[in-house]
Amino acid sequence: MVVFHKNEQRLDRVFAALADSSRRQMLAKLRKRPLTISELAEPFSMSFAGVAKHIDVLTSAGLVRKVRDQEDGRSFRLELQNQSLMEASAWLTYHQEFWANKLDRLESFIEEQDHDKPGHKNRKKN
Repeated sequence: MVVFHKNEQRLDRVFAALADSSRRQMLAKLRKRPLTISELAEPFSMSFAGVAKHIDVLTSAGLVRKVRDQEDGRSFRLELQNQSLMEASAWLTYHQEFWANKLDRLESFIEEQDHDKPGHKNRKKN
């Protein structure tokens, strides 16, 4: 059995949360300002309970957090959290650089092989 590191589990939750279009739209709405669950649910054609489930997924992934409303002290507002998204972005950047490096090395190797072939003509690349 493979034991996942805590950060890997959070990364799994972030990517799973981002896999859903409704949740990505919710995150986009929260970019402007913190919102109540009702304000966030407004444009979606789903039940309050459905929106609450999406919010639970976003909260579990560390993408949003519930903050008690300072005005009334009873209700909550949702606001974006940056840390989990930064970790996911760093993971993507690392792997993008890894594969870009591999592809650059492959391209260099192929060019060397082409250059070493008899009858090779210098051609301009597009």
